[in-house]
Amino acid sequence: MSQSLHTSKTMTSTHLNPTTVAARVIALHGGREAYLAHSSAQIDELNTKWNQNAALMGLILRSHLFVEYYLENYLLSRNPNIGSLENARLTFAQKAELMGVGDDRISYLVPGIRRLNKIRNRLAHTLSASVTEDDRDTFLAIGLFRSLREALAAPKSPSLAPIDVLEAFAQHAGMALQAASDPSAGYWITAMSSEQQD
Repeated sequence: MSQSLHTSKTMTSTHLNPTTVAARVIALHGGREAYLAHSSAQIDELNTKWNQNAALMGLILRSHLFVEYYLENYLLSRNPNIGSLENARLTFAQKAELMGVGDDRISYLVPGIRRLNKIRNRLAHTLSASVTEDDRDTFLAIGLFRSLREALAAPKSPSLAPIDVLEAFAQHAGMALQAASDPSAGYWITAMSSEQQD
């Protein structure tokens, strides 16, 4: 039996004196003041992690879930015999790798979808909600997204706030994935072909 299992079993199978345990914990920390300092530091760290910008977290997660929903629909429409994506337990990154293979209508989205996933992973692994200028610039480097965004905002300029750009990209990606899943998806091919002839 491992030491941790043995210790755990011992602690639960015997009746411990709470006063004795408390005194030992304080002594092991080096005394009352050291224990209080250690506890205070832990509470500060916990509060820092808890008191994140919940609204920003929500916007990041909503954008990620929104794109994933349309990404799954796209994959299923392009591969009707694929089976259950849920049972396959593919990660978001794996789904993104499958999406752009041979489909010019949506392959341009891949760098932005990868960045969206990176932002979501950064949130999940650090509990720090942030969308940086570098994140924003990755989205804006996608020419079709940037051009449509600017054209739709004209004569004004669209917001350059990183979270606004992320949300706009998520909406654009969802729209593009939905359009590529739709039987009328040929309109995008026609528009792109016409642009190349001009």
